[in-house]
Amino acid sequence: MILNPGIAADSGLHAGTENLRLDRVQWRAAQAGQAPACRVRFHRYLPTAALGAFETAGHALRVEYCRRHGIDIVRRVGGGGAVYLDPGQLCWTLTLSRRGIGREKNLAAWLELLGKAAAQGLRAMGIDAVFAAPNDVEVNGRKLASGFLMLSEAALLYQGSLLLDLDIESMMKALRVPTEKLSPDGVRSARGRFAALHDGGVRLDDTLIQEHLLAAWAEQLGIEFFRPASAGPGPGADDPAETSLVADWDEEDAAWHQTFVKTPGGVLHVRLQLNPAGDVLERAEFAGNLHLAPGNLLSMLSAWLSKTPLARLDGRFEEFFHTHRYDMLAITPADIRRGLDLALDRRAQERRFSLSGGQANSLMVHAPSGKAVEEIVREASVMLVPYCAKPAWCKWRHRDGCPECGRCEVGEAYRLAREHGMRVVTITNFEHLQRTLAALREAGTGAYVGMCCRNFYLKREYAFREASIPALLMDITGSNCYELQQEDLAYAGRFQVQAHLDLDVLRRVMARAGSAESRSVSVATRGKPDAGAIEKREGAAAEGIAEHGAEVRGPVVVERVQQVFDVHPGCGVALDAEPAAEEERVRILGAGGKTPEIIDRTADAHVGAARRGGLQAPALDAEINPA
Repeated sequence: MILNPGIAADSGLHAGTENLRLDRVQWRAAQAGQAPACRVRFHRYLPTAALGAFETAGHALRVEYCRRHGIDIVRRVGGGGAVYLDPGQLCWTLTLSRRGIGREKNLAAWLELLGKAAAQGLRAMGIDAVFAAPNDVEVNGRKLASGFLMLSEAALLYQGSLLLDLDIESMMKALRVPTEKLSPDGVRSARGRFAALHDGGVRLDDTLIQEHLLAAWAEQLGIEFFRPASAGPGPGADDPAETSLVADWDEEDAAWHQTFVKTPGGVLHVRLQLNPAGDVLERAEFAGNLHLAPGNLLSMLSAWLSKTPLARLDGRFEEFFHTHRYDMLAITPADIRRGLDLALDRRAQERRFSLSGGQANSLMVHAPSGKAVEEIVREASVMLVPYCAKPAWCKWRHRDGCPECGRCEVGEAYRLAREHGMRVVTITNFEHLQRTLAALREAGTGAYVGMCCRNFYLKREYAFREASIPALLMDITGSNCYELQQEDLAYAGRFQVQAHLDLDVLRRVMARAGSAESRSVSVATRGKPDAGAIEKREGAAAEGIAEHGAEVRGPVVVERVQQVFDVHPGCGVALDAEPAAEEERVRILGAGGKTPEIIDRTADAHVGAARRGGLQAPALDAEINPA
């Protein structure tokens, strides 16, 4: 068998900008078909945050942290998501001219072939490494290496990094991408998701690792590698502008209608501008942690759609994908079109809810059936509120319910929901959210509104998707668990910093909400289901319903009694059974024996209703009347 020659070299440790320059020199040589057909450059990075080819820094990185700590920010040639690179990782850039090797493989096939070869090389050293689609190498389910690809008609580029040592704390602080279930100190649990070759004190020689990787790639590609005297691509000509980061998106820029779509292949971000009349798409831009080919696919699409009248947008969009060759990993043209539609709807949301451009951009619309956002709000019968929006000092922060004491935004949310006949659920942890959504689905809930941070929605989008209930979610502000690297505490319901609801947005949205009477199922009806309906809601679904107050009797009402004491010192409480209705009702007795209004007898009742009915909190030394 005649093997194609290849060159392998180690260029050593460099800053991120220099490694990017060398990568671009190598990539251009491969596309030009310069001999040899295959080149591999091993190297290491000084601390660098490397964006994927189609990403923006604002979406993927904590830019200010990187700048304060001297971490380079670059956009690599390969696609995929952002990574943090430092001297503790052995990196490579493999380029291959596709002339003579065929063009039948797509992005997924090349990532699998090269990733499996990398795992094969590591196994030859006794490391139990396996390829994990679409682009990782794992050991016992823990990430050891990642690879990223760029593909053109003439060449491919495969960039990767292998963890020798791991600075997980710097990684988490540099990257904005949320991580699963961080430990209480913010690093231990995340560290458990990664493996490093030097774990356990075993040190492997760089040259040995390189030789095993090269041997595996050589076998798969039909290449015979040689090591030249020089270290690979030298200071060849390069455009200095290419090593600098292009202008980033400003998520706060209200001049753009912005949104995002979670896809199996990554998160697609879309922003666009319309003409003043709103009937012409002046400009559309796309970004994301995606693998796409060719490398200019998104910029070509942007140029193709520029100045398109909305009346012709459908045909123009379809024409692009019918007339251009493309390859997209786990993302479809339908996903991109959905992003366009969501961004286009921002203008209508501004008008329907009297929102600014920035406020409209903060809305997250989950519409599995394509329901319009105003329909979702009009039909919503439930409001979900995150516990982290309650103050840390509040006794109800980690419990479902609210005394509506007027000292935080959550009480206002409860009030607005009650005015429109909505049940309110304070989501106390992620499992509670899952149970609640399952219960709402079982109950046939038509739609709901809620609040959460964008990072949470991106990370847990699957929970909302599985529930398949139309929803409008409003972004929360202030420090959140993802910014503070405390997702594990939030997951378990123990995050202590207070986030904030945007009350202006909430009030404007709720102004368009329907009433209990306008919905097909009233709140009162939901409070008294037939026996058969209750029996069907067993297990987790029934538990979820119990947590947010539906079909629940004494225990929840008694809990509300404690809520009265929390807000109104000196009040007495009486529980009066009403056998005919098989319910309990609560009477709040004020000082002097006065009895204010009786709280609504359903478990959805809010103590604040009694307070607004005339009850004033008596002095601490006031007489407590017997029940």
